[in-house]
Amino acid sequence: MNSPPVRQDAQVSSDMLVAMMAVEGVEPKPDLSSDALAKAMATKLPKTYAGPFSQLTTLEHAQYLSLVQRSKTSQLNGRDASDLSRLRSRIDIEQQKFRSQAREQCLPFLRQIQDNVNMQMCRELGTRARRVLAAYPQQFRAHKVRTIRAGVSKYEPLEFKGMLFQRGSCAHVAEAAKLSRVEWADEELVSMDEKAREVAETTEADVVVSDTALAVLLSLPHAYLRDVFVPFVVEEKPGDSSMRVIIDDQVVPPHSATPHMLNEMYYAQSARSDLTDPTCKLSLSESQTPSNATYTQWELNGQRLVIRYTVHAFSKSDGDAAVTFAAKVETQTNSVEAQLASIRGRNEEIVERERLAWWLAAYLRGSASHVRVAHVDTMGNVLRVSQHTASDVQVPPTRALSELLRDLAQLPKGKYVLVHRRHAWDATVFRAVDGVDKRKSEAVLDLRDELAPVEMADAEADVEGDYVPMAWHGMPGHVPYTYAPCDLEPFCSPPVTWNKPSRTRRKQKKRKAKQ
Repeated sequence: MNSPPVRQDAQVSSDMLVAMMAVEGVEPKPDLSSDALAKAMATKLPKTYAGPFSQLTTLEHAQYLSLVQRSKTSQLNGRDASDLSRLRSRIDIEQQKFRSQAREQCLPFLRQIQDNVNMQMCRELGTRARRVLAAYPQQFRAHKVRTIRAGVSKYEPLEFKGMLFQRGSCAHVAEAAKLSRVEWADEELVSMDEKAREVAETTEADVVVSDTALAVLLSLPHAYLRDVFVPFVVEEKPGDSSMRVIIDDQVVPPHSATPHMLNEMYYAQSARSDLTDPTCKLSLSESQTPSNATYTQWELNGQRLVIRYTVHAFSKSDGDAAVTFAAKVETQTNSVEAQLASIRGRNEEIVERERLAWWLAAYLRGSASHVRVAHVDTMGNVLRVSQHTASDVQVPPTRALSELLRDLAQLPKGKYVLVHRRHAWDATVFRAVDGVDKRKSEAVLDLRDELAPVEMADAEADVEGDYVPMAWHGMPGHVPYTYAPCDLEPFCSPPVTWNKPSRTRRKQKKRKAKQ
């Protein structure tokens, strides 16, 4: 079905049209006819591109983008508003198809992982699981269910109150083209950390937590497609009737780990090894321990927090500012959708979970600190390194975090696990029980079953929650997340005809006919 023609009086920005003609060798006054525009845009497509094509023409793409831009600054007249509505309804359908197809093409690649990475990470998950099993009882019973949705996305100030204690040293940042070396640190649980308990007593803290556990709880409203498994302890404050919550790092049940999750955990740790120079160190204190730890005091909506974190590295060029490393494993597909999205650059979008984690990591370590993210493929090749500061997220929604911490502090004394299963809008707080009940029930959580070790991640694991769309870096004048305009088809490579005989076979047929 052909697209209806664009109105001759449709107001299409001349700047938009010139941008679409921005190809090498164009004259100062380019031909703005529809054929010339289509031909110019086609030169920007991948040479092998042969479709699919949009139902809209080049001029309709430009008209839509122009109307959208104008609608942001002024009210459209009745005719323009009608045109925008008509075009938007068609574009919405096409964008849904484009995004759905991009997702389907990407999902198989999310299961790619090197065997050595898979086995190493499963062993590491087993080590972390044993650490939790040694500190917590075997069985828990459902105690409370709460929604993970944020009621109101509002900012509650997280205020720094003081530095409490530091130990150890960290190395200077370095560069690397590939991440491969991993050195695992034996970080003890916060609930087993004597120094954490000591400073908590001194400051009369309501909550004791690590930065990584706090990041998990901060991003809980965005965890619909991900599992969350956070153990914590509620205990009485000495000489006080109020409760203190001590939150341990999230533990990943090995059976629910996906290849993509293991890749990101592995390369995040590898960045701390390969992107630092161990010969150049900065001492954080007089105690020279293998790892380092910093304990700081904060306040969130009247709640006193002690937050423990590690300084991954420091940067001389930034005045010895703290540097935190993270990894983002980007799926390198060559689908039609990925080609269109990456004509002027290639990278995945930054999802809210990542944005909040990077903000918190930089914010806790001071205004001069930043997060260096190694963007890698599944083989560990560094595609690029990006840098993020706390100012990247101006007003993070901390109200939900504040309410969650307050809810946990109101629980009775005991040991707990906060569990969220993917595809659910609720999280369940499980409370430890005495003894072992062998009867299977959804209300009973067996820690040994949940944290049972595996040798390799499930190759058929549900990776839907790992999918991140490509950021749009398409052609000027091309509506994001749609296919190439339909009038570009005559200027593109002809599609492959699978039932067409090859040139060699046609020659053989001619020889036989002559004989």
